[in-house]
Amino acid sequence: MIAHAPTSTPGQHAAREPLYDVDPRTGVTIEIFYADRTLETFGRAGAGWFWWSRRRRCSPDGSATGPFATSYAAYRHAMTAPAAINS
Repeated sequence: MIAHAPTSTPGQHAAREPLYDVDPRTGVTIEIFYADRTLETFGRAGAGWFWWSRRRRCSPDGSATGPFATSYAAYRHAMTAPAAINS
């Protein structure tokens, strides 16, 4: 009998992996991430998707914005928020 090492299913945890994008107009890097009740440290009520601006290899530029019900809602807000565009 040959024992096989367990493998993870691609996409199994991808539903809540952080997303990164760069605003093509400003070059600002946006991180969109999910925080649940165990990570609730932003002084917000509830779990959900958050976003913040951050430079590569640096701490975030400010507080997280959110929560949003979906990663798409957080992304749309990040791409249209004056604070993210002007950072």
